[in-house]
Amino acid sequence: MNWIIFAILSGLFFALARVVARVILKKQANPLAYTAIHDFIAGLILLPLLFFGFHFPEKSITWLYFFGIILFAFVSDWLSFLALKKINVSVYQIAMQIRHIFVLFGGFLFFSEQLNLSKIIGVVVIILGVLIMLYEKGKIHWSGGVLLTFLSTFFAFIAFLFVKFTILDFSETAAASFELISIGFLAFSFLGFSVKKIKKEIQLNKIGIIISGVLFGFFELFLFLALKTGEISKVIPVTQISLVFGVLIGIFYLKEKERLFQKLVGMLIIIVGIILVNLF
Repeated sequence: MNWIIFAILSGLFFALARVVARVILKKQANPLAYTAIHDFIAGLILLPLLFFGFHFPEKSITWLYFFGIILFAFVSDWLSFLALKKINVSVYQIAMQIRHIFVLFGGFLFFSEQLNLSKIIGVVVIILGVLIMLYEKGKIHWSGGVLLTFLSTFFAFIAFLFVKFTILDFSETAAASFELISIGFLAFSFLGFSVKKIKKEIQLNKIGIIISGVLFGFFELFLFLALKTGEISKVIPVTQISLVFGVLIGIFYLKEKERLFQKLVGMLIIIVGIILVNLF
């Protein structure tokens, strides 16, 4: 069951990349320029791995799926960085667990994956955990950053669907590398191909944006490998080990102590929900 190891490593690197992103973006960073540099660097990190099992798609429709990954992953990344500019990484990690709704029913509709009572109860429990974290002063607090996180996870799920189709006929490392580099160029085009804005972003963030891009590159690699060998409804929940890493690092390293009890309770409840989703 190599997909489990790949999924756990993917979750670890994702959490670390998002923690670094939060540190940078809460300052004066431009989320769109950050997306361009971050994803381009991540794609470059994967390029040396193209020599291992590299092959282009044999079916022309695979390229259409691949372009779907680029489009929806770009939107997802951009929204993620907009969210991380507004909210703490611990809040972000918990809020993004809403993706389990999409994963469960998407896996059933598109890949005929099993849908049972345990999985449905698990998703309900996960939603409860998210709502507990959002509960503040007698009501659910829907901040702009949280809503951006929800949108980002939705577009990420659509990208994952295209990934599952794409890697049936495309080297996973090649797809991951080309996807990230293409996202970098797409974000650059939305900046009006302004080299000045890219230089400014690099000057502001220096080594931090490079580290974040490298970490995200490894996240993408292990995610593609996990999806290649496992069911999407199982792989994605396991990668959510990033929840634990992200929340704890946010609390103890970034000092995100507000609503501490709710975050910890919400995280534990979500973990129970993830276990239920994967129990049977």
